[in-house]
Amino acid sequence: MSPHTRTAATPAAGNRDGIGARHGPDAIRICLDRPPVNAFTVEMLESLSALMAGVRDDPRPVLITGASGVFSAGFDIKHPAPDQPIADAAAQRGITAVQDHPHLTIAAVEGAAVGLGLLIATCADVLVVSKAARLRMPEVMLGIAADVQPLRRFLSDAWIRRLCLLGETFTADKLHLADAGVILCEPGSTQARAEHVIAAAKDLSAVALRQMKQQLNQ
Repeated sequence: MSPHTRTAATPAAGNRDGIGARHGPDAIRICLDRPPVNAFTVEMLESLSALMAGVRDDPRPVLITGASGVFSAGFDIKHPAPDQPIADAAAQRGITAVQDHPHLTIAAVEGAAVGLGLLIATCADVLVVSKAARLRMPEVMLGIAADVQPLRRFLSDAWIRRLCLLGETFTADKLHLADAGVILCEPGSTQARAEHVIAAAKDLSAVALRQMKQQLNQ
């Protein structure tokens, strides 16, 4: 195994507020690493936003994974923000930081991606998901409004309505995500498959990729 390759369950170096990062020669690898389920706090979201801002001019792909076999269980409701507007603003900054990143982004999802975790994952350009991953948007059950726009990259309106209006949980294979361009993998293999995506992008023009993303985002 190369020094820049690790499983999704391995904590990343330089963990700050639940966000670990490794800057390899081929990619920047970000790991959501806040046991037990990588649930977001305001501080964690601010660290993610700052990290993405710091690599905005770096052409290397950004890979986002979760530690301990889980992508993220969403916002940590057991660790409340000082007030809801502060939490909402931090969440939106985290979403925007990934969604508007000018270079290639990849999310590798194992275990579960819930609420804000699912929104962050679907902000990526390339989504790699375990077939058994559990996807859920429970905000309506918590009395919280959420920006569902990132979900539209990979899910039809009918599935989004079931996720967001009923709070149902679906496995990735149940949602037929492969039909939407998602790379579906056997459990435990998303990190390795994401590394193949990074390898495939190595010889591509960073300038051309950035220009293409600008066109696609318009």
